Amino acid sequence: MGTPSDLLAGESSEPAWPAALADLPELRVSGAGRRVLRLPELDNVPLTPAVVELIDHPHFQRLRRVRQLGPTLLVYPGATHTRFEHSVGAYGVAVRYMRSLLQHAHVRAALDAVDVRTVLAAALLHDVGHYPFAHTLEALHHQGMDAPRHELLARDIVFGTAPGLPALRTSLAHVLERSLRVDPERVLGLITRPRDALGSPVDRLLQSVISSALDADKMDYLWRDSVHLGVPYGRNYDRERLLNALTTTADGDAIAVTGKGVISAEIFLFCRYTMYSEVYWHHTVRSLSAMLERAWADLAAREALDAQEMTSRLLGVGDDELLRTLAAEAPPRSVAALVLGAMSFDRRRPYKRVVTWSRAYNEPDKLAAYERLYAMSAEEHGRLVARLRKLLARGSRALPDGTLILDVPPRDKDRQPDVAVHRARAHGGEGEYTSLRESSRIVRAIGDDFLDVVKKIRLFVHPDHAAPLAADPPGTERIVMEAVLTA
Repeated sequence: MGTPSDLLAGESSEPAWPAALADLPELRVSGAGRRVLRLPELDNVPLTPAVVELIDHPHFQRLRRVRQLGPTLLVYPGATHTRFEHSVGAYGVAVRYMRSLLQHAHVRAALDAVDVRTVLAAALLHDVGHYPFAHTLEALHHQGMDAPRHELLARDIVFGTAPGLPALRTSLAHVLERSLRVDPERVLGLITRPRDALGSPVDRLLQSVISSALDADKMDYLWRDSVHLGVPYGRNYDRERLLNALTTTADGDAIAVTGKGVISAEIFLFCRYTMYSEVYWHHTVRSLSAMLERAWADLAAREALDAQEMTSRLLGVGDDELLRTLAAEAPPRSVAALVLGAMSFDRRRPYKRVVTWSRAYNEPDKLAAYERLYAMSAEEHGRLVARLRKLLARGSRALPDGTLILDVPPRDKDRQPDVAVHRARAHGGEGEYTSLRESSRIVRAIGDDFLDVVKKIRLFVHPDHAAPLAADPPGTERIVMEAVLTA
């Protein structure tokens, strides 16, 4: 594949597309009576008959029952939108990504119509494996209680073999092959395979459209979540400027931005940072997520469900139905009953913060406690919490099991993705590539602050037991700190 530094200089402002791409119906702009799906806010996603067939498939329609942000609804009332809406939105953004990238001659020379339809199908189906509270329940793999990974479930759902879903004569895989004329295995590869397992540079480029620092998935959910939640944080960047600045890396196997898109890329990454700080990892959202983890771990240990039974149960319901069912089935006086009783059947009683740790604190003891907690295994966390239940009791009896929950955010967010920047005028017009993280102190600070400031560890307590601990905050914190540092 040629590189932008070789080829961009020779491009005209109105490039001629190969006929196979110019006539590709998925890339045509909406208008002239074309069918569209209307999403908030004023977002019209153009559809072709083949894409409509995928969207109307019952195994894709199932996503209407799965909320995009799970328990966030109990903090931000507008968080009622679904994985269905986001998936269609991500498809629409991917169309715009491809239209932008195909303005470059080296991209047009490398891709054909099948490549384009393949990445658009992957954008539409990238979340097809989601089930209620998937991101929350998947965190239990640190405790040896694997909830199914939604990326891996995508394969069984696409081929119609997933437990808990109705058996149908026509699978999503059949629609991909017959109507969209793409290979379902290749589509799934873009969704599920690690980047270094993709042997083709074209496939690595296509995957970066839906999974990278500036991908279509993030561009949709940051904007869409902000719209529904009524916050500005995820839509403060210049979306059109960023789309127009898309190009590829020197090897042509990943998306990058031109120098004109640097500011927009910086703001985009800052938008992600603020959405995690103020929404996704808001302290009450983290409390509710930790509560769900604790309840599910208790129920899974009691029922000893095998992987197929667990998957069947999760794929067959939506958020509200799953929460009500789990609460109704929890044995009386169990941990699950205690926890779910505070967040189901029209109750909203999130656990309260007792102590918070982060790497932003200057006190050596707090920094040492954070690092100690972060390095602990799930079993060590459990022993620590059991000890704290005794130490924080007011009286001779320990706090009941389940009243204290330690929340350590997932470790898979530690690595902050980078962005390649192509500066065409560098070195006398020869051009060069730089790393946005290396060249931008803003981006470096965003990455560092995400780990130091946003990624907090918290100890939560059931609201019925919060008042005694809140009566003497220094004394409570001293007890907790001593237990952590001597664990």
